[in-house]
Amino acid sequence: MFWQESDLQTEPSYFNLTRMYEPSDEGAPLTLVGINTDLISQFPNETNQATLLQSEEIIQRVQSNFDREIDLMVKPFDKTFALNTETDGAAITRFSFKPSRRFSYEFSCVEVDEKNCAKALDFYAQELQSIRLEATKTGFSNSMKLIDSLLTANIDLTQEDSSRLNLQKNAFEQAIALATGEMTQVSESKYFGGETVETVDFKTYIFGLLIGLIIGLIILIQFIVSDDKIRNARSLISATNYSQYLGEIGLPKNSNSMQLVAASIRGASQASKKNIYIVPVGAETIDLTIANQLAEILDVQVSISNGLSNLSANDLLPKNTSVFIFAVMKDSANVDELKQVWSVIEKSGNAILGSVLIN
Repeated sequence: MFWQESDLQTEPSYFNLTRMYEPSDEGAPLTLVGINTDLISQFPNETNQATLLQSEEIIQRVQSNFDREIDLMVKPFDKTFALNTETDGAAITRFSFKPSRRFSYEFSCVEVDEKNCAKALDFYAQELQSIRLEATKTGFSNSMKLIDSLLTANIDLTQEDSSRLNLQKNAFEQAIALATGEMTQVSESKYFGGETVETVDFKTYIFGLLIGLIIGLIILIQFIVSDDKIRNARSLISATNYSQYLGEIGLPKNSNSMQLVAASIRGASQASKKNIYIVPVGAETIDLTIANQLAEILDVQVSISNGLSNLSANDLLPKNTSVFIFAVMKDSANVDELKQVWSVIEKSGNAILGSVLIN
């Protein structure tokens, strides 16, 4: 279902708001007094203004208006170039490139709340406007300093040059006074990310349920087939044989099950056996209470032998008066372990009465 149509969100997983802003070119009117505005640069420049906008100080100032962090990205678009065409004579055309002052910023916000994104972009636009205003005034002021230096320097200036420089100085003063850093929003786009549960067709639910049921059945069948744990009397009989199944000892251990197992042991022993060795399968040892109660009921010596991993050759020396019984731990012992220890003890020449399931 996830792969076919949807991520099954009850709501869109995220909201993206993107706005494009174009700042006003406040140096353009200066061309009226003969100033080449392409040579006037803001300080800091437009690219670094976007960097300043993402400084820790401004981020903290904007984030303080919200109860959670807003993810914002600012992307400035660098200056492009304009193509100039000049005609020199009847058959000569010259082409030249010059920087264009048209600049723009792309603000992008990713949030879970549409309202938060709009407010965040408004705050950041105001911050950028303040940064641009100071940068614009600084750029104009630097040009004014150069004009002042020319006017006070000990150089010969014609009356016309002095008048032109004074006019341009006054123009810069007025430009500084009129500067606003204004920016205009030129576009806006919204995107709701992640499909919702409403986009899922009813047939997809049926498909998902059927596939889930089939996969679940396959896993269950695989578990049953590959499970070699001894979980009940039937699986223990199947691993050995019915004639060597002596019964099941349940909890509490002083219940009637101990009496029934003792009767089976007595009936399975063809000759008088003075010693019974209980070999635990699926555990390193068993409760001593089992051995003590069997010894009391049968009036024989009952000992608990080591588990398979700790059996030694001396433990398996054949004795005519001894017999072995396997205490198989329910849900812990597996078939392979039981068959292995059974084979080892049988081939060592010892007599085996059978197995008991310990619940």
